[in-house]
Amino acid sequence: MKISTMLRYGVRMVVTLAQKGEVMSTAELAKEMGVSSLYLRQLAVPLEKKGIIKGFRGAKGGYLLNVKPKDINVLEIMQAYDEDFSLLDCIKSTTTCLQSSVCKTRYLWKELSNTLRKTAQAITLQTLMEQDKKEDRERQG
Repeated sequence: MKISTMLRYGVRMVVTLAQKGEVMSTAELAKEMGVSSLYLRQLAVPLEKKGIIKGFRGAKGGYLLNVKPKDINVLEIMQAYDEDFSLLDCIKSTTTCLQSSVCKTRYLWKELSNTLRKTAQAITLQTLMEQDKKEDRERQG
């Protein structure tokens, strides 16, 4: 299983905006994340469409988190990028595989997919921010 680069950076973008707590310029955010401004704009589009972030144009433009960190979970961020953690196509639709109706292992893949989905749903943006702070303290000793 691989998680797309766009999803990984999209989650990082949301966490970074949540930690800042105010509008971040595109240049500042790109530098903080180590990505180009152009790629950052691509990351922002799905997040803006879902109302997770808000973009501002102009000289004082940039991005702002548009939700409270405690009110959004990782699954919702993933869904902005059309990710759902179905490990196999047959989990979403039994018509994608001729063996779905008789598959001896489909239950396993379905349960693993559901576990990943439930975990992503249980972790809020607030949780990610708190964990990041905790890890920073541990690194500093």
